[in-house]
Amino acid sequence: MLTVEKKNLILSMLQEKPVVTVPELSQALETSEVTVRKILNELDEQGLLRRTRGGAVNNSTIREFEEKEKEKKNTSEKRAIAKKAYEYINPTDTVFIDAGSTTLELVKLIKNGNKRDIVVITNALNIAFELLDADDIELVFIGGSVRHKIMSCVGGFAENTINSLCMDKAFIGCNSITVETGITTPNLYEAQVKQCVLKAARETILISDSTKFGHTSMARISPIKNITRLITDSRIPPQLRNQIESTGVDLVVVDPEENN
Repeated sequence: MLTVEKKNLILSMLQEKPVVTVPELSQALETSEVTVRKILNELDEQGLLRRTRGGAVNNSTIREFEEKEKEKKNTSEKRAIAKKAYEYINPTDTVFIDAGSTTLELVKLIKNGNKRDIVVITNALNIAFELLDADDIELVFIGGSVRHKIMSCVGGFAENTINSLCMDKAFIGCNSITVETGITTPNLYEAQVKQCVLKAARETILISDSTKFGHTSMARISPIKNITRLITDSRIPPQLRNQIESTGVDLVVVDPEENN
């Protein structure tokens, strides 16, 4: 088992229960307790768990919410962001739509909007389901290993498929953003898929509500400066707004109140 897989398994176990011990992790990972302690120390340094004597406890700040949970949070902000993102799509564009609740709002606009002949590429089951009855939108679904709670497909199969494609624009989401660390997510496999997407698209557009700022997750997707545009809501702190603009990224801020 690779180190990346061991870290993901540990974090998955901590999502199921608040405390894990070194002996049980050693058995689950089929590795020595010395190696387990080393991995736990690395995860603790990254802020992904809290090291304790004999094991580790869950750090609730890294919890990855299920899609159904995320759809209920900050809905006005997400709809305003999606509405602005839709403005950057042109008829006949080939666009990648990432898994996520904000991207789901964007897909609903694509489905019901007046821009046609769009090709939508996605690795997200909920995005694909939304477009199944949209006969005038070409849907390209990328399969792979299914992350059931997030409803996305990841792994080598998904990465190889994305690497063979060219896209006009990619709309992606994330779990955490800081100027220093960049764009991050709790799952390493999710990050690897997103990295492939960023390389395959001519324009990369990060759509994220302001609650994602100021936090860091384990897996780094990209520095902020490597994306084309970032669309967020007006609750982003002014100082952070200035820092992001200084990286050269096109920062677009929307007001949720104007879309109600």
